[in-house]
Amino acid sequence: MASSKPSSQGANPVGAYLASRKNQVGLLMAIVVVVLHIVFGFGAYWPIAALAAYGAGAALTPPPRRPELEPAPVVPTPQLLARTLAETTQRLLAAGPPAGVETRARELDANARFVLGEWDHLEPTPDHRQTMWNIIQVYYPEITATFVGGSHYRDPRAVAVVVGSLTTLSQAAGRIKQGILDDNLRAMDSQAQYLRTQLGALPGLDENPAG
Repeated sequence: MASSKPSSQGANPVGAYLASRKNQVGLLMAIVVVVLHIVFGFGAYWPIAALAAYGAGAALTPPPRRPELEPAPVVPTPQLLARTLAETTQRLLAAGPPAGVETRARELDANARFVLGEWDHLEPTPDHRQTMWNIIQVYYPEITATFVGGSHYRDPRAVAVVVGSLTTLSQAAGRIKQGILDDNLRAMDSQAQYLRTQLGALPGLDENPAG
């Protein structure tokens, strides 16, 4: 038998309004008018004045503030890309691809992880950052989804296409990786030249002290 008690979810809107700040402020304003009428006398129009005061108080009272939600934490781009890279590689390898596909996937994964670890190094070259974003966030997942989702993904022709695509992506990431390594080597060489200019030949740096 259904209960006759009102559900707590279907709260009475009249009761909710009576308990609201708008109603309380409006009543307070009306009471002030009534008190002023008793003291000073507003004549026959005091009920109208009380109603007007109630309406003004209720209308001008702002609704209660809703608690502000904390903004969602911003995930750094390298962390976001590393997550996508790991998920894509895991999905591809979990399908048990042929050896050639697995080799290229692991090569791409290694090159991309190196670049992500040197993400700050790419700040002067935003085009390289965009390239890595496209590789990891767009091309690699699309290639993997098409290959794994196909019914003939072990077909030699399909394997050759995927190997070629993964090779292209790996080489692109590899060129960026090599650029970072070359920059680091140039920086080390410049530092060594500076030390030789400023400090001269120091034992342990340019010559064998025992010689």
